[in-house]
Amino acid sequence: MKFTNRKKIFRLILEKIPTVFWILLLMVIYFSVSSSNFLTLGNAINLSRQGAILLTLCLGVVVVKITGGMDLSNGAVMSLCGMIMAWALVNLNVPVYLAILISIIMGIILGTLNGFFVSILGIPSFIATLGTQGIAVGLSLGMNNGNVIAGLPKVFYEIGNGSILGIPCPLWISLLVFALTNLILTQTPLGVYIYALGGNEEALKLSGKPAWIYKILAYSYSGLTAGIAACILTSRNMAAQPTVGSGMEFEAFAGVVLGGSFIAGKGTAIGAVLGALFILVLRNGLNLLGIPTYLQLAIFGTVLINAIVLSTLVERWVQKMRDEERE
Repeated sequence: MKFTNRKKIFRLILEKIPTVFWILLLMVIYFSVSSSNFLTLGNAINLSRQGAILLTLCLGVVVVKITGGMDLSNGAVMSLCGMIMAWALVNLNVPVYLAILISIIMGIILGTLNGFFVSILGIPSFIATLGTQGIAVGLSLGMNNGNVIAGLPKVFYEIGNGSILGIPCPLWISLLVFALTNLILTQTPLGVYIYALGGNEEALKLSGKPAWIYKILAYSYSGLTAGIAACILTSRNMAAQPTVGSGMEFEAFAGVVLGGSFIAGKGTAIGAVLGALFILVLRNGLNLLGIPTYLQLAIFGTVLINAIVLSTLVERWVQKMRDEERE
C-alpha cells in the first residue's frame, strides 16, 4: 500500500519535534488559563533565573546519557563547587574570576574522576557516580562544619541576579552552555564519537579510536556544567550551602530522559532544554496554583511517568510508520 504524502509529513513532524514539546505546549496553555500570573514578564524572569541552574545541569547530563551512562553526582558536585568557591572568596579574598575558575576546575576534576571509574576501572556508571556523590556530599559538609558560607563580595551578586540587555545573566550563561553543547554534539568529531559510544562502543574500539578518552571527556563535561551551575546558584543565594544541590541530579536525569534520550546513542541539546523546561514549567505552574507540596510530588511523578510513556509510544509509532513507508 502506498504511503500517502500526508502521513509522511505527519511522520516527519513527529520525528523532528520531540513529544515533550507538545506536552510542554499543553501545560503552558493550561497554566495560562488557570493562573493569571503565569504568563507575566515577572514570572518569566523569575523562571529563567531559577531554571538556568537545572538547564545547565541537563546539558551536561545529556552528553553522558548519550554515551550510555548516567551521572547521579552532579547535584552534589554543584554543592561542593559552590562551597569551595565561596570559601575561596571569603577566606582567601581571591578575585571573583579566579573563584569561578576554581569552581569550574573542581567540577571538571570530579567529572573526570567519574569517567576514570567508569571507563578505566569498569565500574557501572550508576555505582561510580553514586560513590562520587557521597564523596562530594561528605566534603561539602566537612568544609565549614555543615554550616552555610555567607558574606560574599557584592560584585558576585550580579552573576545570578543581574541582567544584560534586559535578559537575566543566568539565562545568558545557560544559553552559552547550550550553544557549546550543541556545537560539540553536532559539529565536532568528539560529538560523533560520543554518539558512537552509545550506539556501538565495540565498533568504535575496533576502528582504533581511544573510546576510553571520549568517555572520560563526556563525564568531564558534565562536571564542567555542574561547576558553572554552582556559580549561578551561589550567586543567586549570595551564600553556599553544603546540601543545596540535593535531589537536583534526579531532576536533571529526568529532564534528559523527557527530552528524548531514552536509550544510549540518542539525545540532543535541544531535547535536554525542552526536558528541563517541562520540569520547570510544571513546578512553577503548580506553585502558582497553590498546590500543596506533598500533592506536587505526586502530580510531578504521575505526569513525568505518563510523559515518558507517551514519548516512548510515539517513538514506536514513528518507527512503525517509517517501516510502512519503506514497503
